[in-house]
Amino acid sequence: MKRIGRFLFCLLPLILTIVLQNLISIPICGITAIVTVIKNNQTGISLDELINELLSLWSDGTFLIFVSAVYAIAALVIFGYWYKKKLASTQERVAITSAFHPWIILALLLLSVGLQYVISYLMNFIGMLRPDWMQSYSELIDTAGIGTFSPLTIIYAILIAPVSEELIFRGVTLGYAKKVLPVTGAICLQAVLFGIFHLNMIQGIYAAILGLFIGYLKEAGGSIAIPIVFHAFFNTFGSFASAGMYYHMEQPFFFLLWLTVGVLLTYAGIFLFQHGVAVRDQKAAEKQL
Repeated sequence: MKRIGRFLFCLLPLILTIVLQNLISIPICGITAIVTVIKNNQTGISLDELINELLSLWSDGTFLIFVSAVYAIAALVIFGYWYKKKLASTQERVAITSAFHPWIILALLLLSVGLQYVISYLMNFIGMLRPDWMQSYSELIDTAGIGTFSPLTIIYAILIAPVSEELIFRGVTLGYAKKVLPVTGAICLQAVLFGIFHLNMIQGIYAAILGLFIGYLKEAGGSIAIPIVFHAFFNTFGSFASAGMYYHMEQPFFFLLWLTVGVLLTYAGIFLFQHGVAVRDQKAAEKQL
């Protein structure tokens, strides 16, 4: 029973993030409703028109990104404090200031591009099998404002979200999961929970597969800073380079070309990452002698 309780405790970070999202979004929606009512109080607007205006505001991409950013900042503070106080001393094998080596940085860049290809191809294949899932995902992207390039969206996707999500899943969740599961099982569990966190099938599968790789980076690299930087690189390439990356992919030659490029970049990234970690750790050991 004690072991089951510890396993269920691993689910707590995910539950808290869902609760926190509601605690953030409900008051913000309430405030905007009050402001909208006061603004339209003297205009004689009908109740139906008022409701439609509020629904339009609440479904606006910029508004949704703002709410997501506020939530992510709150999560960053809460889970950052939790990780630092309860887990960092046992989970951080190397200090943040010495976690990186030029080979590691290069490896993260290669992986961020290679995995864009590999996972996107896999998602397209799943979308062919389940077009309803892909349709729901496309509608979510359109309504959530993720596809827009406003300054707030860029700041959220590249800076805020990578830090908060890594602290939640590769920090707190993975840290507690390793207390009750082997490392491989713990990495798989946090990846599944990372997928569930996204609350739709296509993005959930996408995130779960990505979570496996990021969990590996955290454990092999020994610092939460490494998955944070990779996540930022990955979101950057996904935001700015996605159109050019799939040039004429509908043609068989380019379809196979980009798939091959993705696999080779992913393999090279993993190889260089392992090499970089080995070089970094060797230099750190030599300094201690």
